[in-house]
Amino acid sequence: MRRFTTSVSGLALASVLAAGPAAAQQVDELVVTGQRLSQQRAIETKREALGVVDAISADDIGRLADKNVAENLERLPAIGVAYDQGEGRYVSIRGTPSALNNVTLNGVEVGNPDGDSRALPLDVISGQLLGRLEVLKAVTADRDAQGIGGTINLVTQSPFDLRQDRIAQLRAQVGYQEFNEKFPVQGDLTLGGVVGNWGALLGVSYSQRKYRSDGLFPDDWRTVPGVARGGLPINLKYTNYTLDRERIGVSGTVEYKPSDDSRFYVRGLWSRFTEDEYRQRFRLDFASNLANVTLNSAGTGGVARNVEARQDLRTEYKEKSISSFQLGAEHERGPWRIEYDVSWGFNELIEPNELWLFRGGAATVDFDMQPLLYTATPRNLAASDLGFRQYTVQDETGEETNKAARFDLRRDIDVGEDSFFKIGAKIRETDKKFDGRTDIYERGTTANRFTLADFGLQGPNMDVSLGKATYVSQFVIDEDAIKAFTAANLGGPRMVRNNSTSLSNDTLSDYSLTERVMAGYAMANIDFGAVSLLAGWRVERTETDVRGFLLSGGVVKPVTRSGEYSDFLPNLHLRWEPREDVVVRTAYTHTIGRPQYPQLRPGGLLTVVTNPNGTLDGELSEGNVDLKPFRSENFDLSVEWYFAPGGLVSAGAFVKRIEDPIFSFRETQTGVTLDGRTFARLAYTQPRNAEDGEIRGLELQYQQQFTFLPGLWSGFGVSGNVTFTDSELTVPGRGDLPFLGQSDLLWGAQLFYQKGRIEAALSYHHTGKAPQSIGSNTDADTFDDDYRRLNAKVSYAVTDRIEVFVDLQNLTDEKLREYQAGREDWLTNYERYKRTYYVGLSARW
Repeated sequence: MRRFTTSVSGLALASVLAAGPAAAQQVDELVVTGQRLSQQRAIETKREALGVVDAISADDIGRLADKNVAENLERLPAIGVAYDQGEGRYVSIRGTPSALNNVTLNGVEVGNPDGDSRALPLDVISGQLLGRLEVLKAVTADRDAQGIGGTINLVTQSPFDLRQDRIAQLRAQVGYQEFNEKFPVQGDLTLGGVVGNWGALLGVSYSQRKYRSDGLFPDDWRTVPGVARGGLPINLKYTNYTLDRERIGVSGTVEYKPSDDSRFYVRGLWSRFTEDEYRQRFRLDFASNLANVTLNSAGTGGVARNVEARQDLRTEYKEKSISSFQLGAEHERGPWRIEYDVSWGFNELIEPNELWLFRGGAATVDFDMQPLLYTATPRNLAASDLGFRQYTVQDETGEETNKAARFDLRRDIDVGEDSFFKIGAKIRETDKKFDGRTDIYERGTTANRFTLADFGLQGPNMDVSLGKATYVSQFVIDEDAIKAFTAANLGGPRMVRNNSTSLSNDTLSDYSLTERVMAGYAMANIDFGAVSLLAGWRVERTETDVRGFLLSGGVVKPVTRSGEYSDFLPNLHLRWEPREDVVVRTAYTHTIGRPQYPQLRPGGLLTVVTNPNGTLDGELSEGNVDLKPFRSENFDLSVEWYFAPGGLVSAGAFVKRIEDPIFSFRETQTGVTLDGRTFARLAYTQPRNAEDGEIRGLELQYQQQFTFLPGLWSGFGVSGNVTFTDSELTVPGRGDLPFLGQSDLLWGAQLFYQKGRIEAALSYHHTGKAPQSIGSNTDADTFDDDYRRLNAKVSYAVTDRIEVFVDLQNLTDEKLREYQAGREDWLTNYERYKRTYYVGLSARW
């Protein structure tokens, strides 16, 4: 059993109460700016919400704290962030993976440029383009039902909210990265103003970062008698990545307010994320055949003979773009309020890549399994032993178009204080296309074969530095030389196209899909002052048409499938204020989680590699057209104490009872025949419905600004939150397992300071262990390990309009770790990024 203990001193809370009304009046008269204002705005959003909501708000000059949306959200309770190459990317809510949560922009679904998931990579969007981030954990009937964990709503700024006739803001920073000694840059500019009844706001953001990460990636651990660690992986792989990431974003709003009762608006956001990736990877299959392995007497290492080695080079370009445009209006006429809008969005993925593979040899390898980062060192391996085996060129493209229209009608009713009745309707249609073209070229006849030692293809050695161990890659493939050689020989006798495999891979992963969602709702809020009751009912009908391809008898055939289902979703929220500074909430809601788009494709993706003995290794990933959506029944109870301006203590409990949850089934088969070909080893994955599941959790949050303390001490403040989560997922053949992506423990803390011209913050975030995939048995399950980050920021206001700052990231040099079979020493991924430091300047006028 895992245990976490935390305590908070009551001294600070008691000091507020002891200070009396006079102190409270002094606090009310303060001019609040900077991060204090951001915190107070976020607290007010939470306090006034009808449902269960947490928020991050911009400060008085429109800044969010972190560079991308995911890393901003990490500071909220029950939010877990998955990092990729050292940057926050995917967000989970209350133990629910990101693919099951909804992301909206001003209430409109954003969609996703990726072809393999509904999970929106939130590193695509700069946090500097937004005014507020909301996490709706218990939705009301006027919100989309998609989102088992919740909905993340990205709110752009309004020119009328800035309360200035004109505004111009500039922020620029340059950094230093320890690992590759490069200098990342980031900048954003905001321009806007109000003239009469018209207002406009334009934001532009840019960032560019070249960096390095190194990693260790073993495969397929299994139990081996006599080994001190309990088992062996089939190989050792160590990898060097160099990446160049660029992010460009533009956000704009034009609004017209002919009166205080009417507003017309046009809103738009466009964001593009690009990444150039270069990867060198060396692999030793030292334990793939245990008959060739001799252990030492302690079982801590040994010798493996006849070991094959592999070296591959992968170059990849990724481009992901998101665009969303919204035209709408809001009107108030006496007790009536009308809102309507139409929206259009287009998301695009462009992802070409190339991979060259050399393999061979029959080396004797000494391996040492004593350290966590184990070693395997070949005695007698040369570049001439590594023969060219395969060149893969892949070109993946995806397009997604979202069209939606919404109409909401609200009428205040003369019952209590703020009672109303509201009805509305919405229709959305998503058209998604994914095209994955993969051409495979293999070695030619004996007379036309070549090795890494030929034609100047071998490059200089590279170090893979993981902190506790440094590996040396001796058989690096020179990028310029191999590209020139490929251009001269592709399709010739040295690099022969595999027509059958290329044909299947050109089609089996392709799909196109149309999803139509039609929704209507009715809800009423009865507010008696201290108590309010919000009840509603939402109906959603989903229609899906999927077109793909299926391989049967060596022939690729087009397949079309259609499906439809309706959901009737009652929601109930009770809000009680037993005193002015306390809010108690309880909620009963229903949400759904539609299958990921590619999970519904009729075909799949098959990757084939020919072994030296003529047998085949393969990886097969299939879709499942019979998947049902997740359906969740949710219960919430929370208590919130707003004891001072900027102060909050809250506790909340939640339960999610989920039917037909989808999990990723994974197994490795040996000696299997597929479509007339026999595979010595075939790794197989497929999404499947489990029977049912449940997620339970407890959220605790504390925040306080110590403005009641004397002198310099009054600038300090603290915030912290902790979430405990538990879950069961009933999987056929495996029984009850944890939900995928669900961490038992999430917690974060921040010590901040704001006094005079100085602002500072020290932040720590901890994301606990979480299951990653489910295999055919316990040994095949994989997990994410604990992930922790310590960041610091300090800023100094040179004048009222100019500020300089320092931003320090990943101060503890945290590594990303994944492991297998519930054993933390059965590593499957160990990556290192090192620290990054920024200095910058912001100005406004």
